[in-house]
Amino acid sequence: MFFRLEHNCIYVTDMERTLAFYEKALNLRELRRKNSPEMEIVFIGNEESSQQVEIIREAGRTTPYDHGDNSVHFALRTGDIEAARTRHREMGCIDHEVPEFGVYYIRDPDGYLVEIMPVRK
Repeated sequence: MFFRLEHNCIYVTDMERTLAFYEKALNLRELRRKNSPEMEIVFIGNEESSQQVEIIREAGRTTPYDHGDNSVHFALRTGDIEAARTRHREMGCIDHEVPEFGVYYIRDPDGYLVEIMPVRK
């Protein structure tokens, strides 16, 4: 028996704003979309990994979701962390850095944290 991680899910208030952010910040693009009267679902990803992020926008939702007191996040590795950090500084989305571990976190428009990690040799 095996289990393969397929996707993480986030709920957002503005699908197009979120898609634009993830494409600019992390080169994650729309892979497929499902719509119903109650919700819109978009999966994003790239050729670097089979894992995807599922983004859900509930119809009529206008207020941000409460993320509580925990710091649930997902992480991406990059081959050029300094170039990534420069891009994210220019976008103004760096939330905090953890230099002792060589990582930093960005925050998306709906408040979700994404950890940016270097490729370890």
